[in-house]
Amino acid sequence: MSWSWLIGAAAIIGSLYWFALVGYRLFLSLKGLQRAGLPLKSNLEQLAQPIEREFSAAKNTTSDDLGQVLAKRKQLIKAKQDSSEDRRRRLIEHLNQMDLDKR
Repeated sequence: MSWSWLIGAAAIIGSLYWFALVGYRLFLSLKGLQRAGLPLKSNLEQLAQPIEREFSAAKNTTSDDLGQVLAKRKQLIKAKQDSSEDRRRRLIEHLNQMDLDKR
């Protein structure tokens, strides 16, 4: 009869010890999470503030402005094409510089 009490008491003490270890690990994890959350809290406070911007009303374009608008559009299209060609050129150069062993 004394062995069953001893085994039961050991099981209860072991489970309490295990719960204490799990609780301690959880406490340490929450402590680290709280430390990591402090910068996020300040960022959330900044995001909660309204963003004040000055909006200017759109102006109507006339036929006199058409030349400027078309020139600017061509510049944007050319810049986009140039950037894609530069990217392609850099990629080809990178592939050519790679040391591939084709054995």
